[in-house]
Parts: sequence; structure tokens; C-alpha cells
Amino acid sequence: MGKRKLYKADLIEMNERRKEGATLRELSKAYGVRKEIVKYQLRLMELHGYAILRESNNRKYPKEIKEQAVKEVLEEKHSIGRTALKYGLPSKSMLSRWIVNYEENDGNLIEKRRGRPRTQLENTAEKGLKKIP
Repeated sequence: MGKRKLYKADLIEMNERRKEGATLRELSKAYGVRKEIVKYQLRLMELHGYAILRESNNRKYPKEIKEQAVKEVLEEKHSIGRTALKYGLPSKSMLSRWIVNYEENDGNLIEKRRGRPRTQLENTAEKGLKKIP
């Protein structure tokens, strides 16, 4: 089954269909995602309500929140799924990526720059310098 993007309206509809008695398998087929994803999203809405659903795809989490979540998994031995739900993360894989980042960088979370890389011209213009050929 291919991975499909679930939008806010899809998730709300999925939750309503589940309340009406649809099975995880039926919802999985209807929305083109794995049962585990359906189950996670339903649980997320159950814990946090519809307010947790986002209109946009890009949400930035503070470094402190990331570190706290990672430490709960690594030090307190909480499950990734339980911790991701607690913090309202859109997927368990997001927390998994934070853990890998933390472990690869010797206990530090490295924040990746967002957006396109700056050009040399933009960097020099910001400093008020002329570009040297």
C-alpha cells in the first residue's frame, strides 16, 4: 500500500467514521495508509482533540521539547509511540529521527537550517561587502 498524505479534513472524517463503527482495516483501505498510521492518528485525536491537527505541514518544535522527548525514551525507557503521542507529534517517525540525530551527535540535537541554502551573493550583501570575483 502506497503512502498517502492525510489532510486535516481526512483525519476528521476518519475519526467520525471510526465512531460510526468502521474498522481499522476499512479505514486503512479507504485512506490508502497502513493500519498502524490509522491507529496512531485516531489515538492522537482522542488524546488531544482536533486542535492538534494542523493546516500546514511545517511545524517547528523547540529544541528543549525535542530533548525532553528524546530523554524520556532513552533514559526513562518510555516507548517511542507513547512519547510521540504525549507530545502531540504527527508521527512516531519524527521522534525516531530526533533520537537518531541525538545519538549521532553525542547527546546533542543539531538543528537543521530550514529553507534553501543562501548564495554567496546573499551572504556578502548581508555583511555589506562586495562580491570578490
